[in-house]
Amino acid sequence: MIVLAHGLEGSPNGTKAQALRGAGLPLVAPDGRRKVLRERLPDLEAAIQEACERDEPLVLVGSSYGGLASAWLAEKYADRLDGLVLLAPALHHQEPPVDDAGALAPPPGVPVVVIHAVNDDVVPIAVSRAYRDKAPDRVRLHEVDDGHRLTGHLDLIVSETRRLHGG
Repeated sequence: MIVLAHGLEGSPNGTKAQALRGAGLPLVAPDGRRKVLRERLPDLEAAIQEACERDEPLVLVGSSYGGLASAWLAEKYADRLDGLVLLAPALHHQEPPVDDAGALAPPPGVPVVVIHAVNDDVVPIAVSRAYRDKAPDRVRLHEVDDGHRLTGHLDLIVSETRRLHGG
């Protein structure tokens, strides 16, 4: 199962969700619209726990604000994740329960892919570089020529998610 945490202005049916579903990947994308981080987490955790109960491969995908949620959840569920995909993750933002976003680190034993635009005007690419530098042997950072929404790299998002999911 792929669990998608969409961005602050995204939706469960946004372009990334459509691309992943369109590629035939089993996607669950809880609705986080108009919710602060603390309010988004229970629905994301429920989706993660459902995948755990089914004993299915599990990849967590987080975009921007959803990337902050995903990075936090990945630390909690590291023993269950098959992969983590972060898309221009807002790892510079602090909001409860993430009191120190700079302390977030790639979870042990989990392969991580980060895709971030070098010209991102919302989330500085430096935060993704710093996250990668905490575990360069397990974090693959794709620095791409695109904007924050990464709409020009949907194929890369799909292929990296598929690779981590095992198919």
